[in-house]
Amino acid sequence: MLSAIITSDYISGRSVQKGLDFCSLKTLVYKTNFPILDSYDFTYHDGFFVYLISPTEQHVNFCLHLKNIIPGRNIFILLKDPDIEVLNMFKESVGLPIFLSPFVFENISESFQQYTMTGHNDSQDLVISGVKLTLNSSTRLLSINNQFCLKLVNKEFYIMKFFFSNRGRVVSKLDMLENVWGKNLLASTDTIDVHVSRLRKKLKNFVEADLIKTIPCAGYIFE
Repeated sequence: MLSAIITSDYISGRSVQKGLDFCSLKTLVYKTNFPILDSYDFTYHDGFFVYLISPTEQHVNFCLHLKNIIPGRNIFILLKDPDIEVLNMFKESVGLPIFLSPFVFENISESFQQYTMTGHNDSQDLVISGVKLTLNSSTRLLSINNQFCLKLVNKEFYIMKFFFSNRGRVVSKLDMLENVWGKNLLASTDTIDVHVSRLRKKLKNFVEADLIKTIPCAGYIFE
C-alpha cells in the first residue's frame, strides 16, 4: 500500500513521512498550493494524508473536492495550528477523520490501515446530544461526527460498547464489572472509575457535552 502526503511545505511533509514510515506505512510527499482542479497526478494512490499548516477555508474546499473525485479511498486530515473557527469549519463540512498536532503516528498509521482493510464495516451508530458516534468493532475506533477518530485501547472499547448497548439507561458499577470485566473478582469499582475517567478525557478533546454522566450512588448513564 502506497499513500500520498499532500502539503504546501515539503520539509514538514517529509517529517510526517518519516513518522509514518517508522510505523510501516509507506508514503510519497506531494507539494501543492491546494488549487481546485478536475484531476490530480496522484489519484492512483491507495490513500491520502492532507497535511495542513495553518489551515484556511481554501483547504476545506480542497479536501471536499479531493473527497469527491476519489470516492471510497482513505483520506485523513492532519492539522497543525488551526484556529478554532477553521477547525469548526472542518468538523462541520469535511466529514473526514481529523488528527491534530502533535501527531501520534502509531495511532494514525494503525487507524489508517484498519480503515483500509475493513472498509468501515461492523459498526454501530448513535446520535447523543447532537453528536454522531460510530463505534467500529473491527478496528476499535470511535468516530465522532464522521471526522475525528479515537483509538480505544484495552477496556475503553468494551466500556464504550457496553454504553452503546445500554444508551439512556443507568448502569451500575456491578453491571460493568460483570459485563466488561467478566465477573473478575480481582477488579474493583476503583478500576472502573479510572477507565471511565480516561474515556471521558478522550471524548472531551472533541465533544463539549459530557456524554458519560455519573449518577450518585447508582452508576453511570450514557446519553
